Amino acid sequence: MAEENAPPPPQAAAPPAAAPPLPAAVVALTDALGDRVLEAKGSATPPIVRLVPGALIEGLTLLRDRPDLCFDFLSSVTAVHWPKRERPFDVVYHLYSTTQRQRLAVKIDLAEGEEAPTACGVWPGANWHEREVFDLFGIRFAGHPDLTRILMPDDWVGHPLRKEYPLAGHERDHLQYREVGTAEHVYNYDKAPIRGFGWKKEVEKTGVGRG
Repeated sequence: MAEENAPPPPQAAAPPAAAPPLPAAVVALTDALGDRVLEAKGSATPPIVRLVPGALIEGLTLLRDRPDLCFDFLSSVTAVHWPKRERPFDVVYHLYSTTQRQRLAVKIDLAEGEEAPTACGVWPGANWHEREVFDLFGIRFAGHPDLTRILMPDDWVGHPLRKEYPLAGHERDHLQYREVGTAEHVYNYDKAPIRGFGWKKEVEKTGVGRG
């Protein structure tokens, strides 16, 4: 009777699940660059590889030119500002292979004032992406053919996506608007070549402008 009421024997623990294999791009960069790969996250979406800045162009070129990888499309270059970190900037290159249908993020980190090498020689489309990062974060790209602002006016002071930049901007940055109230104010320019003003008669009838 005691044997009938005895608890069942403990089950053997299930063996740990095998780690998924690393993506081919991560393996290729690790094999080619060795300790110049600072971090590899094969299970991230997309996979992430962090390189030392000096290995960036070699790594990007390998990813583009190896037939089994063929990362032929640079979808974006962006940055992240971590002001409390010793090297406060991440520059992130988002890559896509149109033949393998694989994505990859390649990162480098930079100190304040340190330049990143331009990727324009690998993908010409990096030109405008890097100008946007320069404009909004102040990160310079060594060897860029035209590193000028692309979103903000040339005389803009500061870089709006840095964390220390005021969330609402500086007071000097805001446009000063004035009231526009009458048809005379709206139509004080040459209207001959302009078509499609279906609201013109209503403005002239009421004396109230669209502004």
